[in-house]
Amino acid sequence: MSKSVGSSMFSGRFISSFSVLIPTASSNSNVARRKSWLLLVQFNNYASSVKNKSQTGSRRCWKCNSEIRSGVEFFCPSCNIIQMPPRKVTYFELMGSPTSFDIDTRQLTQRYKELQWKLHPDKFSDLSKKEQSLSEEQSSLVNEAYQTLLKPLTRGLYLLNLNGIPITEDEASSTDTKFLALVMDKYEEISSSEKKLKEIKKENNGDLEKSVKKVSKAFERGDLETARKEVVKLKYFSKIDEFIKDREGWD
Repeated sequence: MSKSVGSSMFSGRFISSFSVLIPTASSNSNVARRKSWLLLVQFNNYASSVKNKSQTGSRRCWKCNSEIRSGVEFFCPSCNIIQMPPRKVTYFELMGSPTSFDIDTRQLTQRYKELQWKLHPDKFSDLSKKEQSLSEEQSSLVNEAYQTLLKPLTRGLYLLNLNGIPITEDEASSTDTKFLALVMDKYEEISSSEKKLKEIKKENNGDLEKSVKKVSKAFERGDLETARKEVVKLKYFSKIDEFIKDREGWD
């Protein structure tokens, strides 16, 4: 008996204590049998709870200690108290979106509005300090996730980060020289001619659209190296767009 239990993942002090109390075939001690049975029940309960926790990523409510099985639960299903921000949950999981470059931004916005309606700090102003603090943390996290996933550039950068491919400033500035030369020409053109801003803006919008499609196809193929290169270019086109808006006096 002790050998079969010892082969499991729980082979520490629980096993050794359990083995000692297992009654032998010749033992008629009811006390020993009862002790061994109780310890077996305790061990099975412990093993089951650890197994479930490792499989579901469950956690405990800080208020009532009830189990929260889902990693993206914002409130305890038992006492309905707001919880601490979930750990090891991606922005995609948090916002109920697939882990993909191509997402439905309308659904994303709807999810954002629903969560902010539930989590906004104003709704917790009459509650405890801890609940107020947690609402601020949760609301801030949801806002950060939404802003990151809403735009193609930040979504692409985040996806690359999830795959262990962050883009540094040095890397962004070391892209191919021909492309950088075109970017510099574009900046000079914007700076020197206000009359051509509409034309330049239209052209850059087309470049942005093409760039987003290239990034999308690269991620769809699982070609992260190409995705990285195209996201760098998308970053430059986005910067040009911001520069045009500044020149036009937009916010």
